[in-house]
Amino acid sequence: MANDMFRDAWDIRGAQLAQEAKTFDHQIAETQKQIDALLDRIVETDNITVIKAYEKKIDTLEKAKIVLQEKRAKPAPSTRDYRASLELSLNFLSKPWKLWESGNINLRRTVLKLAFSDRLSYCRETGARTPQLSMPFKALQVSWGVMVGRERLELPTSSV
Repeated sequence: MANDMFRDAWDIRGAQLAQEAKTFDHQIAETQKQIDALLDRIVETDNITVIKAYEKKIDTLEKAKIVLQEKRAKPAPSTRDYRASLELSLNFLSKPWKLWESGNINLRRTVLKLAFSDRLSYCRETGARTPQLSMPFKALQVSWGVMVGRERLELPTSSV
């Protein structure tokens, strides 16, 4: 089940990256059309003030186009392949407390961000409130009927 959820998330992110690339390509093409239209207007006019205004607008559009091209050329954030990412994710899901017990504050913050969907809340009168689990832990809780946080959760190792 975790493999299927992770595969779906991986595919969705891949589709989002492809859509972002198409959007950047479209924006670059639109910017180039505007530049070409302004260049045509410059050729047709004799007024120096209008020409300077067109040149200023072209300069702004050229800078915007360069920014879009840099964003488009930026590599995808994930350099790992699917299997390596899946293994890392399943390892975390199977033993989140190992990262917690390491004592490293950055790893503890990462565990909190990955395990809970919202910040942990605390009431001065009643103490800690019930946390909202992230989607993978909710799915595991339903799948195995385990209350995460009260019992340690072990994933079957044969599913990887």
